[in-house]
Amino acid sequence: MPANPQQQRQRRRPRTRYGVQLYEKQQLKQSFGIREEQLKRYFAEAHATTDETGPAMVVLLERRLDNAIFRAGFADTRPQARQMASHRFFTVNGRPIDVPSYRLTSGDVVGVRDSKQTKAYFTNLDKKMQNVRTPSWITVDPKKFSFTISKLPTFEEANVGVDMRAVVEFFAR
Repeated sequence: MPANPQQQRQRRRPRTRYGVQLYEKQQLKQSFGIREEQLKRYFAEAHATTDETGPAMVVLLERRLDNAIFRAGFADTRPQARQMASHRFFTVNGRPIDVPSYRLTSGDVVGVRDSKQTKAYFTNLDKKMQNVRTPSWITVDPKKFSFTISKLPTFEEANVGVDMRAVVEFFAR
């Protein structure tokens, strides 16, 4: 038995069902870098579809411009991709976009603006792209500083690492 009471182990209660749901929701928000209100809107939109709500919600989140930039390997992290999108580094179908939550569709071509291609981050893009594993729904062309959304993302390929059933249960209460 330890002499110091601070060294005694504290028993931790097991998480309640609500606690697990809250934790999973927070993990989803943190991984995609979105606010609570945005997540609620994505849930409402996914819930209105005929598809399963959890997978539909993940597909909507995957279609965001900042997420696609990250998945394509043009940014090292989602926050970096979000900042690049906000600073108008990219065009979608030739038009400059500064909204990180812009929703991409199949056939969209996302490219680095000509004026931004000379930035230090993009100088060795060919070498950076060799180590990147892009999902099947993105086709990257590093020579043209662009990528194409060849098809819509799938829930299975997203691999978000969050229990989506718990997130859906949290919002469905």
